[in-house]
Amino acid sequence: RRSTTSSPSTSPTLRIQYTNFCMMFSLAIRTVISPSPRLVAPIGVKLSASTTNATNTSTTRPFSSPSNKKHLVINTVGTDRPGIVADVTRIITNHGGNVGESRAQLLGGHFSLMMLVEIAEGDMKSLHGELERGVEGMSTTCFDAVDPRLVEVSPKIGFAGHFKLSGADNPGLVHKLTSALARNSLTIGSMQTFQEEAPFGGTELFTMEGKAVAYQPLASNFDWKKIKEELVEMGESMNCDVEFSDVTGDSIRN
Repeated sequence: RRSTTSSPSTSPTLRIQYTNFCMMFSLAIRTVISPSPRLVAPIGVKLSASTTNATNTSTTRPFSSPSNKKHLVINTVGTDRPGIVADVTRIITNHGGNVGESRAQLLGGHFSLMMLVEIAEGDMKSLHGELERGVEGMSTTCFDAVDPRLVEVSPKIGFAGHFKLSGADNPGLVHKLTSALARNSLTIGSMQTFQEEAPFGGTELFTMEGKAVAYQPLASNFDWKKIKEELVEMGESMNCDVEFSDVTGDSIRN
């Protein structure tokens, strides 16, 4: 016998009720699994603007724009003690700064630290002030710097030479060698000097070693072998041994 009960597919009223039930059930499921559900109105129900706006409201942390970032070179010098780098970087971190390149050196009981720091423009003044006050026994200077990603910081190297001078310590050795390099359009890329007692006798031996570079384009008359001859001759006049060699390939790869 044919049933007289209407199915959801045949009765308009029941179909609307059935659809509303399914949508409300779906809403309940999404509320459980979603941290920020969107409200879906059953058929015939209109959500107010305030309800939908409240649902879409979220709390997000704003990030500072890259254009608001500035770069500083921070130079700190003072009597060596444990914890200098930790103290400086703690202050930088507390002000939202980020350390990029850095160099540090211990010289005769004094410690020198240089850092390139990225920081929000509004925090620069307070950072500088706390660095001056908050690092015990250290003298700190800050310089404005250019974003290294926007400029070519290091021009292309056309020539790199390794130099080494060793001999009896005399006043003016560093000046004479560096002046000879400068006359030949070479600039110091890195350098270190140190003194040690000679194996026999009380004479102090002085050693100076580093890398000198010339940037592209090289002068048409540039000849590193002639520069080597000049340096060796100068060393002999000062009773020192001077070495000079071409390390251009190593510098470009590094």
